Amino acid sequence: MLSTAALAGSERPCQGPRRRSCPSSPMMPKTPCGSTDRGGRATTRSISAPRCRKRSIPGSIAAPCLLEAITLPAGVSVVRAMGILRHGGVQELRHLELEKPEPGVGEVRVRVVCSAMNPADIRAREPSPARRIPRSFPLVTGYDVAGEVDAIGPGVSDLQIGDPVHGSPDLLRQGAHAEYVIVDHRRLRKIPSGWSWEMAAALPLAGVTALECLERARQTVAAERVLIHAGAGGVGHLQIQLARAMGLEVWTTAGRDESVALCSQLGARRVIDYRHASFVAACREALPPLRIIFDNVGGACFEDSLEAIGPMGVLVSIVPTPSQQIAERLFLKAATVTHHVMGAATFTGIDPDAQGLALQRLVTLAESRAVAPHVSAVYRVRDLARAHEHLERGRTLGKVVIRVADGW
Repeated sequence: MLSTAALAGSERPCQGPRRRSCPSSPMMPKTPCGSTDRGGRATTRSISAPRCRKRSIPGSIAAPCLLEAITLPAGVSVVRAMGILRHGGVQELRHLELEKPEPGVGEVRVRVVCSAMNPADIRAREPSPARRIPRSFPLVTGYDVAGEVDAIGPGVSDLQIGDPVHGSPDLLRQGAHAEYVIVDHRRLRKIPSGWSWEMAAALPLAGVTALECLERARQTVAAERVLIHAGAGGVGHLQIQLARAMGLEVWTTAGRDESVALCSQLGARRVIDYRHASFVAACREALPPLRIIFDNVGGACFEDSLEAIGPMGVLVSIVPTPSQQIAERLFLKAATVTHHVMGAATFTGIDPDAQGLALQRLVTLAESRAVAPHVSAVYRVRDLARAHEHLERGRTLGKVVIRVADGW
């Protein structure tokens, strides 16, 4: 019920029998139309766009089909990837051929079946001056992965070649919009039986972000009600489900009829349609005061949340949002602002196991059907430019998944 896929491209005949990949349940959806089972077979129908025919859609550019020639040493194994050679718009995305990576100590190589889109992909491709992270090129994004272990580095004993796994590659290394990706084994977990590749790819980054933010806020403030901005988005729609699983009353914001409907379906007690109502006014009228707010948007939403947060509250933002007025506006309320980056404890070395353990907690909740990703669109990796455009429009419900293994 929660997972529906609007697949990009043109239709072709079904490539296999209809098969249910996930138990039918309001919180554990059937595999989306066009999904593949873990044997790589189409479960309903397979959708693709013409390989190199540039077909425009309103307000977009055609997906690039350029094969970028990169000089590689003679005799090396080559893999296909979609990436960039410099920062810029979607026109910078290229079909690349790169050297096949080898796992180091504590690492595994994953043969990628599916990945998913996140705002991190957009920021890596075209960062703002305030969010620029030093990058080397060619750069391959894709910070969710679902696939099979293909090779194992020294020191890895918990995974074997052929294991179906999912997780989030390091945000500072090459991503999963490629045939293979290297991932620290501690960031990965085995995919439970019965899950589709699409579901497994849609969960890690957004789900772990949502879970870590909730756990962090509840360690700071004891509150029974939370406000989640952008409740129909990638992080927000999972955060609503997780908050409800924790017994919290959920308020959320949305700005389209479809978004309002999804938030209500997911169990939000109050959905504030910001086209017609002010969440600041709603929070000021709340009794007891609303003391936990999750900002998944930034900008004006963050600034207004400074006004909305109650005394001794905490505002958790996943968006870099500088404000000259934070201290002045929060001082008398003794409220706290904290920024959260998924996996920060892992990639900074403070707690290398934190990200994988959070993913395991998330998977346990998903297996109990307390949380499930809503997949609203599936693209083949060769149409990655269209997936970027889809996300940049800011109208995505839930997650956008990228099919890699059969998407070239």
